Amino acid sequence: MSDLIPSFSDALLRRDPFFRTMQAEQTDCYRLFHGAVEGCPGLSIDRYGNHLLFQTWREAVTAEQIEALHALACTALQCELTSVWNDRSKRGAVQHETHPISETPTSGVELGLRYDVRLRHEGIDPLLFLDFRAGRRWMRRQALDKDVLNLFAYTCGIGVAALAGGAKQVLNVDFAARSLEIGRRNAQYNQLDVQRFKTLKENVIPVIRQFAGLGIRGRAARRKYTRLSPRLFDIVVLDPPRLSKSPFGKVDLVSDYASLFKPALLCTRPGGKLIFTNNVASVEESAWHERLEKSAKKAGRPLQTLIPLRPEEDFPSFDQRWPLKMAILHV
Repeated sequence: MSDLIPSFSDALLRRDPFFRTMQAEQTDCYRLFHGAVEGCPGLSIDRYGNHLLFQTWREAVTAEQIEALHALACTALQCELTSVWNDRSKRGAVQHETHPISETPTSGVELGLRYDVRLRHEGIDPLLFLDFRAGRRWMRRQALDKDVLNLFAYTCGIGVAALAGGAKQVLNVDFAARSLEIGRRNAQYNQLDVQRFKTLKENVIPVIRQFAGLGIRGRAARRKYTRLSPRLFDIVVLDPPRLSKSPFGKVDLVSDYASLFKPALLCTRPGGKLIFTNNVASVEESAWHERLEKSAKKAGRPLQTLIPLRPEEDFPSFDQRWPLKMAILHV
């Protein structure tokens, strides 16, 4: 990473207009350096409120480089920042605190909404994924008077955006109680009507199969799960992990996206919309879109429109092939 310092300097200079836009939009959570396309693959540098998050997946940086990068960021942003470095280059990530961070939960602001973005927590992934900002922005504009289902909700960022956008009700589904608790706290941070913000700690597969009227079959039917009646939503969010297994089935975004797509589609009200993601870099966007359209026709709910949604400019792509693919579907 001999070119790291000049590459980061160039990235900060390119982003100067973007920084001003973010400040005007009341946002202090964004990517400063997207190393995959800005000169240092395996490194990212993100701002979360008054903190910097360095993440490495390949070659580790040195303490001296972190200090130099930190100083450049503080100068460019004209503020004092603390830093954490998550070295994910080896099996099991190691977190290095390079500047002291308070134990008090830390908040950041995105599009005027406050989120818990603490860098020290039980997990290693950030509590707010910055490349999904475009999805949260879209949701806030679309959610007025809508019933929203947020699947694989994690810390409910897009659910909070829906509630702030005037959603009639938001149901956030995730298997992790701790993540949902952070989501509820995010809603409270923003003084939103938490009576319209529901969370359900449950595996997503039995939830959407029941909402879609498909039921639970085979051995999975004998498992313990929350019993639900068929239900339709105006907007459905499907933001799944790349791969996971459970007694109710497997999530596989490469080989079997359709098993998630069909029930999510069937619990969307006619005329409604879905926002779907696929975060597997090797999946071609055009091929993914084709599979979605074919699956919709097979399910008897052909799509009216499919519109790609791109990450915002702090996630540049030299070949227009973003690892995170997002699509807005109108049914």
